[in-house]
Amino acid sequence: MRDSELCALIDRQCDNGIGADSLFSQQRERAMEFYLGEAKGELAPPTVDGRSRVVSKDLMDTVEWAMPGIMEALTGADDVVTFKPRRPGDEQSAEDATSYVNHVIYEENEGFITLHDAIKQALIARMGVVKVWCDKSWEEEEERYEGLSIAEVQALQNDPDIEVVEVIPYGEQPPAGMVEGMPPELAVEFEVVAKRKAEKVKFRVEGVPPEEFRVNKDARTLESAEFVAHEVERTASDLISEGWPKDEVNKLPRGRAYRYEGDELARHDYDGSWDYNADEGDKSQQKIIVTEAYIRVDTNDDGIAELRRVVKAGTYIHENEVTDDHPFALGTPILMPYKVIGLGLYDLVEDLQRIKTALSRQVLDNVYLSNNPRTEVLEGQVNLDDLLNPRPGGIVRVKSANAMREVSVPFVAGAGMEIMQFIDQVRDTRTGVTEANSAMTADSLSKSNVGSEGVQALMQSGAQRIRLIARVLAETLVKRIYRLVLKEVTQYQDRPAQIQINGRWLEVNPREWKNGFHLRVNVGVGTTEKRQQIANLTMLGEAQGRLMEVGIVTPENLLNTATDLVKAMGYHEPERYFSQPQPPQPEGPPPEVMLEQMKLQGQMQLAQTKGQIDIEVERMRQEAQANQAALETRMEAERNELDRQNEAAIQRLRIQNEADLAALKLQYENEGRLQEMEFQRWKAELDSATQIQKANISASTKTSNAATAAADEEIAREVQP
Repeated sequence: MRDSELCALIDRQCDNGIGADSLFSQQRERAMEFYLGEAKGELAPPTVDGRSRVVSKDLMDTVEWAMPGIMEALTGADDVVTFKPRRPGDEQSAEDATSYVNHVIYEENEGFITLHDAIKQALIARMGVVKVWCDKSWEEEEERYEGLSIAEVQALQNDPDIEVVEVIPYGEQPPAGMVEGMPPELAVEFEVVAKRKAEKVKFRVEGVPPEEFRVNKDARTLESAEFVAHEVERTASDLISEGWPKDEVNKLPRGRAYRYEGDELARHDYDGSWDYNADEGDKSQQKIIVTEAYIRVDTNDDGIAELRRVVKAGTYIHENEVTDDHPFALGTPILMPYKVIGLGLYDLVEDLQRIKTALSRQVLDNVYLSNNPRTEVLEGQVNLDDLLNPRPGGIVRVKSANAMREVSVPFVAGAGMEIMQFIDQVRDTRTGVTEANSAMTADSLSKSNVGSEGVQALMQSGAQRIRLIARVLAETLVKRIYRLVLKEVTQYQDRPAQIQINGRWLEVNPREWKNGFHLRVNVGVGTTEKRQQIANLTMLGEAQGRLMEVGIVTPENLLNTATDLVKAMGYHEPERYFSQPQPPQPEGPPPEVMLEQMKLQGQMQLAQTKGQIDIEVERMRQEAQANQAALETRMEAERNELDRQNEAAIQRLRIQNEADLAALKLQYENEGRLQEMEFQRWKAELDSATQIQKANISASTKTSNAATAAADEEIAREVQP
């Protein structure tokens, strides 16, 4: 496929896609006029002088009262969208990825403002678009060096990160301290002017105005769309600085003659910020329409269409490459089946705003006529100068007593007000943005005929519509923004990054997240739900405290409840307020001390028994000596026998004592092992519970320079707004 054919195909898709000069663009313009309450089009006032020109701003009221609840739900917590691991062991990486993506969106970019603008645009005109991309650029800093030798100048010239702009010699006067015989060229000092280049990688998250976005009309989802494009104005200077050939840029058409500008005009014209007569005297500042298109097309004639990224202006293609996805996220408030773009609040209140505008004008006209009635006069009988110039205490000269009378107008504004209240009720029912869940005041509550439970039911029922819109926007817009940011950081950040989460520094390495994660949307709860959650956790903690005596509540259970309570209150570091429970201390001395005590007791018993035996032997020997004379032969035999008996008794006692000592030692060793095993089991359970708790609690515990000439060209191609 030739470049001219590809450009023609993209131009046809842009002209036929959603967002071009079509009914949808006209409806966006009309929606903005309704939001701003401009008296034009269907809201134009009568051409009769003196009639009311007021415009009811129901769309603005509905959008502005819906925005706080939706923004609180989508940005009021750090876990609106969280990453979940795909396999065991990736839990910490998923937490780090969630923390880092939040950091990129809300710290490195104006995430809140970007989401606010996209969501408000979606509520008004059905769609809000956000673009996520990696912006690679080179930063240059000019440096000046003085007093350099020729060798130092050559070293600077050989530095790949430095571009030497100018080398200025001081002259050939030898500096102080020059060695005699040194060549004159080595004695010259130089002043060098150089530019140091550094690559800067920034992940951009920015909104896209709806008139700049295109998508094929039959797309069911944005992810499966066959054509998505971004048409944006760029100056000739910007394109040349990004590497576009100057001769090609000079050939490109200028201006925006073929684009439909109605909705953009409606967004700027109300405050006079639209520049009708832009005088671009500087040729480099003239605007050029650049189209960044993502289109499924068969360019190599193999019969299979692939998704390609094409950057073009006019019939010139600057970039053309295969890609795996487009960088856009689109949110729509009210889904329509099998359509990428649904409905907005404009579609719900447009007819009601027209009706209420007409009623408001009629009521005001009735009040005007009632307060300033017309006067019936007899021609030639009244001085018209006096009549047409009323003033306090003034007179009107008449020729007859009944020459003039007031034509009274019945006051029917009350009926009009009742109809307007009915229209408001219809609007509240359609949108869910009611007085009960938006502008409910103490006075309106005191005048209502429903009790506290009824008011609560009204607020909850109305808030269901707002929560549904918030969930739809989270699924269609916020969820994809998170996925796109994760894709960009894993693809283009080639070194670890350090971020500060909840007061702690966390080092993350997106290169380790190649496996990707599951995404889960957790639409944030509002203030009422948070208060209820705090009350529930408080009651749960009180119940746990009463049940600890029964044994079905452990300190770990209490710590879990306290941690959830701290997080529900809006604090992010529960460990500052509660510590891990300490393991129970065993009663009595340690097993080692008890074993040593048993050894000492056994030794003392053995010594005491041996002493008693020695005493008995000595006594018997003395008796034998007393009878030695008479019974020498017998005594000798008996002595031998007694010696053998004594020796056997001693041996038996020794064996018995050793057996008793061994049994005692074995018993206490078994008891020590059992206590050690119980301690290790308790410690393992505590460690496991602690790890799980850390994984659940920590909501916040979370660029290889291989630059080549080809990479530089890719960088220049990738840098697009």
